Amino acid sequence: MRIRSARNDDLKACLELDASYETEIAWQVEELHGEKEWGMRFREIRLPRKQTIAPAYTPEERLVAWQRRDAFWVAVERNKIVGYLALVVEVEHRQARIGDLVVVPDFRRKGIAEKLLEYAITWCLRRNVEQLILECTLKAQPAIAFAQKQRFVACGFQEAYWPGQEMGLFFRRRI
Repeated sequence: MRIRSARNDDLKACLELDASYETEIAWQVEELHGEKEWGMRFREIRLPRKQTIAPAYTPEERLVAWQRRDAFWVAVERNKIVGYLALVVEVEHRQARIGDLVVVPDFRRKGIAEKLLEYAITWCLRRNVEQLILECTLKAQPAIAFAQKQRFVACGFQEAYWPGQEMGLFFRRRI
């Protein structure tokens, strides 16, 4: 398996990859209010049944977003794209935001996402990026587990961040 920069002719293949995932777990948000304090608590809950979650954006929306990415890499196995990672650099904050990290189902849990992340970290360090932000939904348990395994820590959230008014959850890793 090798990682390389995506080319324009890779975009169609990336759109055709199965970016959906299954989960039985979601995260619930509880607001905490006190007289001189406030906060949020995130609690893992089990869903009544396994759900298949599709990508948040349409293929057309993803194509437009990919055009604005500062870096886009693909993982290739036997001349076939099996995953990709795309990010945007926020120079003023010395951080890069990972908005796309996809590995096809047959190749998941085989270290491909880690290799894409390592490649991104190396690229970012050469550009004086000091931290990575990984964004996901509250239902993205596979992404949340990956973030925690890769030493990301929860750093924030935003209501109605994703289409359908779904909350965005953000993880940070200093590099």
